[in-house]
This record gives sequence, C-alpha cells and structure tokens, in this order.
Amino acid sequence: MLAIAGGVVVLVVVAIVLAVVLSSGKGSGRSSGGGDGPTITIAGGTPAVGSSTGPNALYGAAAVAKLLKGIPQQAFVLGAPNAPVTLIEYIDLQCPDCDQFETTEFPTLVKDYVRTGKLKIKMQPWSILDAPGEHDSDRGQKATIAAAAQNKAFNFSQVLYDNQGTEHTHWMTDAAISNIAASVDGLKTDQLATDANGAATKSIIASITAWANTHFNATTGEMNGTPNLYLQKGNSAPRFFIDGVPDLGNLEAAINALLK
Repeated sequence: MLAIAGGVVVLVVVAIVLAVVLSSGKGSGRSSGGGDGPTITIAGGTPAVGSSTGPNALYGAAAVAKLLKGIPQQAFVLGAPNAPVTLIEYIDLQCPDCDQFETTEFPTLVKDYVRTGKLKIKMQPWSILDAPGEHDSDRGQKATIAAAAQNKAFNFSQVLYDNQGTEHTHWMTDAAISNIAASVDGLKTDQLATDANGAATKSIIASITAWANTHFNATTGEMNGTPNLYLQKGNSAPRFFIDGVPDLGNLEAAINALLK
C-alpha cells in the first residue's frame, strides 16, 4: 500500500510539473525575466498593455509620451507623411552616442520640425556593437522592430535610451525589455515578444544589414558607426550627413536649407 501511495504521489508531482511547463510555453512566452540570449521573452508579472503613467513606469516614460503625443507614427516613420524633408537615422540601441543624440537633440527636432510638419524622421534600428557572445544590440534591434509593428517604435526606443545600460554589460535582459515595453502607452507586451522573434523581424533585419553593407565607406564614415544620419528632400536620393553625434546647429541649418 505504501508503495502504491508513493507511486501516486510521484505521478501527481510529474503531472503538476508538466502542467506548469506546458502552460508557460503557451501564448505569452513569459519568463522569469533574467534572460539575455537571442530570444526575447516577457518577464512574468509584466502588464499585458503598457502605460507611461503606471506605478512601475520607467524614468522618462511620461515625458516621452508627452513629446510624441498626437504626432503620426507609422512603422519606422515619425511625422506627417507629406513632410518635405526626411531625417533618416541608423541607430544601435546600446550605442552611447545614439543615446546622447536621442536624449539631447531628438526632442528639439521633434518640437521644432516634426510637430510643425517640416520634417519626418525615419528610424532604421541597426545592430553593430555586439561582441561574440553578446546580444544587447541584437535584442534592442529586435524589440524596437517589434514595437514598430504596433506603430510605437519611437516611444519604445526613447524610453530605452532614457534608461540605457552600460555598453557590453548584457543589460538588455528580458526584465529590462519588459519594463521598457510596460512603460509605453498601449503597447501590447506579449505581442512585442512574439513579433521580436518572428519571421517579419528577421526579414527587416536582413534588409537593414544588406543596405548598410552596400553603403559602407571608411573614408567618409558612411555606415561606419552609429548614429549614422542622412537627409532627404522629397523623393530625391538620401544624402549622407554625418557619422556620430551631430552639432545640433549644423543639423538644423542643413534641414533649413532643404526647406527653402
């Protein structure tokens, strides 16, 4: 009888373990929040829909929501579709120079040029900084592309830059990405993970990488680092502007010249 009872206990324990494993593999793809490998999962306890004013919203989330509120955002483009000038930015999500540009100059460009209909900004998330065995740039790229599928790439990336970790420290964990996603108004967090690991994101990454590889120029700096900026008037060919953090006055002067 004891042997039979013991066997029943073992079967019950096995059934419970299997139930937990199977349920955790369904739908949400949630994790304990510590992962930093190639696959992105949402940490357990993360709200299903993000809020910039929620109790656990990250630093800068409310300010980002206010900055971008009411501005058209379609996939990777921020601003009026018919804006006469386009700023194209190739950015790496763990790049400290990108962080400087996005947190100090981007807000001014949005207020003075994007919100007034003079400029639209096209983001191209790029991954170039990961050393072997690292995934922070890749994970940031995937998550931002996934946010673009919900037309929230700029909200996501700005909150990320406001809370960027130190380069090459494996800081872009599931918990970090989950907290960023949960700080963006209306962003469906589980959908972000699904899209980040999906075929469409993989295809976009391949396209961005291929374009960068065919435009690399070590002499001029074109596609030699991030941020890498281009300016485009109307439907003309984009012209390389700078590799690195631009002087804001020079960038504004170049935009104004194209607006004439």
